[in-house]
Amino acid sequence: MQRYTVKDMAAALGVEPNTVRRHLRSLGVCRNAGWRHEWDGARYRELLELVEPRIVGNIPTNRGAGGAGTYEGLQEMQSAYEVPDVPGMPAGMEEMQISTFKATCLAVLERVGKTGQPVLVTRFGKPVAQIVPPPSGAWLGAMAGTGQVLGDIVSPALGEDEWEALQ
Repeated sequence: MQRYTVKDMAAALGVEPNTVRRHLRSLGVCRNAGWRHEWDGARYRELLELVEPRIVGNIPTNRGAGGAGTYEGLQEMQSAYEVPDVPGMPAGMEEMQISTFKATCLAVLERVGKTGQPVLVTRFGKPVAQIVPPPSGAWLGAMAGTGQVLGDIVSPALGEDEWEALQ
């Protein structure tokens, strides 16, 4: 089966591969690290039909979106060799490049807190941080009232004759 890449699409459109990458990223395709994506013929033609009018029409790419995507369902599933195995990483955990996380940090933290879905932050495809929601329940003050005072907590621990400063 024939497989197509960004370079094939760039050659078909007569532009540089980076131009194609920018347009794909602005559409939400290939937003994670790595550009070793390969598509079958049908997917390649679908993406080519979306990218070609943008390049021919000189439509600017949406660089600030961080790959948010204009069209639903266009985000690529990464190949197995591009997504590192992270111990304890739930299936379907959202991955985000560190630059995107930096630009949208507060919104991501709020979303993780509300939905409870963790986010894996990557740099060059390698995990650097995992944003997880706080433990459920009232964990602040959960140990209140469980401590027990043993002995005298007011008088000095050592006698006056044992203090070096008093000698």
